[in-house]
Amino acid sequence: MAVTSTVLDVTVLLLCVSASVVALGATDAGGPDGPTATDAADRLVTETATVAYPDGDAPNGTRRVAATRAELLALLAVRDGEGAFDREAVASVRAGIGPRTRVDATVRREDAASRGDAAGEPRGSDEEGSVAVGPEPPRTADVSAAVIRQPVPDGPGDASGERRPSEGVVRIVVRRW
Repeated sequence: MAVTSTVLDVTVLLLCVSASVVALGATDAGGPDGPTATDAADRLVTETATVAYPDGDAPNGTRRVAATRAELLALLAVRDGEGAFDREAVASVRAGIGPRTRVDATVRREDAASRGDAAGEPRGSDEEGSVAVGPEPPRTADVSAAVIRQPVPDGPGDASGERRPSEGVVRIVVRRW
């Protein structure tokens, strides 16, 4: 009687394990080649990353920025620096997109002087910035792409400490092969 019970228990266990393997194998992670560009773009706008970087002005010598990876790309695109924040933010974005993915973020902002006069003629130059993460896809690769529009983050204000709203949109192009 004990042998029958043990055999029955082992059989039920094997059936459960087999069913779980089939169920897990049936889930699709974006197709046979992994996630698509749309999947990578979705991760950029939904996953939050915390970037910690050294800063001598911070109380403990380290600053932390928590933002989505798309927001980090927007911050990088409007900055002109190659500091510790920039390096850590690029590393965070790179870790979140996976291999065989290229992300290009470009911002084009117009200041008040460059919007044009009443006749519609431009009066100045636009401000542009860009950042790229990941390698270029091979020329012979089948590439899928997705485009994200991310608002430009607010910039620092004047001496009073008030923040001023920035204008413009960061265009993020995700290419996956």
